[in-house]
Amino acid sequence: MIKIYGKNCIYEAIRANAKLEKVFVLDSNSKKDKSFLDMLHDKKIAYEVLAKDKMDKLFGASHQGYGAYRDSYHIYDEAFLNKMDEAFKRVLILDGIMDPHNLGAILRSVDAFGVDLVILPKNRSCSLTEVVAHVSTGAIEHTKIMYINSLLTAVTKLKDMGYWICGTDAKGNTLASEIDKDLKLAIIIGSEGFGMSKTLVNQSDYLITIPMVGHVNSLNASVSCAIVLHDLMK
Repeated sequence: MIKIYGKNCIYEAIRANAKLEKVFVLDSNSKKDKSFLDMLHDKKIAYEVLAKDKMDKLFGASHQGYGAYRDSYHIYDEAFLNKMDEAFKRVLILDGIMDPHNLGAILRSVDAFGVDLVILPKNRSCSLTEVVAHVSTGAIEHTKIMYINSLLTAVTKLKDMGYWICGTDAKGNTLASEIDKDLKLAIIIGSEGFGMSKTLVNQSDYLITIPMVGHVNSLNASVSCAIVLHDLMK
């Protein structure tokens, strides 16, 4: 069970037919957002109206007047790679993303730009927390996410399945816009502090770089991810 909060998060969970134990609505919102309560009633979802102090105690200060208890997110395992649909054209591999705000923002881009699967290592990765869910503004509900013991194993398997591996590196020599959009692509985003591991750099068919002209030659990992995914969108 996980807490989720924010109207978009709750709404997308309902749209995705997630199992919600109970929804909580701030008393002032219940008076001005009757359509939301009507939706909960129509879908037979239990809800409770709470005063602000109780909402804050349950969900912190960023709940926007909406919260819920949701079943934990479904995590795919390595075996799913053997069952992937041929229609899966974009896979995102996250190497060392530890910040839940970064992961949540990346999941928004994943949903926006048509990524079919996100793969993270079981070690050196952020787990799917309530902060990740909130920052994703509900995009997490529409994303397949896999945690795996070895990213190298995943990359090797994806290569065997016909994917081209697109690493990202400031010293790369390829623009994302130059890559054939009809290819099946697996894109790797490394951590802000250390970038991609050397092992994965060596496995990359392309090393994508983002041209920049500013004084600070660095972008937040989630921003870099959004730019690359946009430029690779078919």
